[in-house]
This record gives sequence, C-alpha cells and structure tokens, in this order.
Amino acid sequence: MLGDPKTGPSGPTPLDKAAGGGGQVWSWPEIRRGTPLRVLIDLVQYGVAIVLLVLAGVVLVKSFIDFITSVTSAQGYIPSLINAIDGVLVVIILVDIMRTVLTHLEGWGFPYRPFLVIGIIAAVRDILAVSTRLTLGTSAGAGGASIQQSLLELGTNAGVILVLAVALFLTRGQDVDAETGGQ
Repeated sequence: MLGDPKTGPSGPTPLDKAAGGGGQVWSWPEIRRGTPLRVLIDLVQYGVAIVLLVLAGVVLVKSFIDFITSVTSAQGYIPSLINAIDGVLVVIILVDIMRTVLTHLEGWGFPYRPFLVIGIIAAVRDILAVSTRLTLGTSAGAGGASIQQSLLELGTNAGVILVLAVALFLTRGQDVDAETGGQ
C-alpha cells in the first residue's frame, strides 16, 4: 500500500507527503531508510563488527597458545593463568561491544546496558592486573608510593564496579524494546 509507512520510499516521497500530497508524514527513520548515506553507515558498522569479531578470535587464540607454552616454561603456572584470564576478559569485552553494534544496527536504538556490563568486566580486569602486580612484586618501584598507588587503583575500580552494578540493578526491569527504540 502506498501510504503504508512500512513500505517506506516505494510510495510518495517525504516531500510530497509534507506538501499536502495526502497520507501521513514519514518519520525520520523512514526518510533515512535506503538512502546511500544510511547504506554506507550500515556497511561501516558491519565492518566494525567484523573487525571486533576477528580481534576477539585473535586474542582468544593468542591467549590460549601463550598459556599452553608458558605453563611449561620458567615463567610458571600462576602468571600464565592470570594472563590467560586477562585475555579471555578482553575477548568478552570485544564480543559485548560487537553485540552492541549489531543491536544498534538491528533496532536503530542505542542500548546502554551492555556498556554497564563491559565497564564492570573492564574494572574487574584492571583489579586482576593490579592484584597480580602486587602479588608478584612487578610494580615499577618497591617503595610505599607504588603500593599506595596500587591500593588507590584497587579502591577506585571497586567503586566503579559498585556504581555500575547499582546502575545495572536499577535498570533491571527496563523494557528492552524501549531501550532499542521498540523495533
């Protein structure tokens, strides 16, 4: 049907409708649908999603190979395990960002809840790195200033996790369709 908004640009142009050509006025997403700019933006965003997926795969494979080769080396089991966990957390972050990009493409909305989860994972990853540095004594200096700096980083990351977890808790009952524009 010509006046059906779902048919989009196949009917009268938006200018015809706005100039009194009859029917209802199209919304902004209907005007943008199918335009060369929109197609280009979609291609770039799909490209970003593919690059994120490839990066996640490379990091995962490299972390696994490094873990297998480091376990038998003089470096020891604990540092190689911590590095492997760090690599897996990076993969989780990359996959969550990719999923958010794809959700944005499918729904024309911008979901923010995945970024809360990504922030929590990133803060946990940083806590793991600081804890490793403190445990293994690999900080820049052996003085009290480096320990104080590390403790400040741990406290800051714990605060970030707390704030993001509260935000995630407060948005738990939110309608996902409302978050992505209802499409």
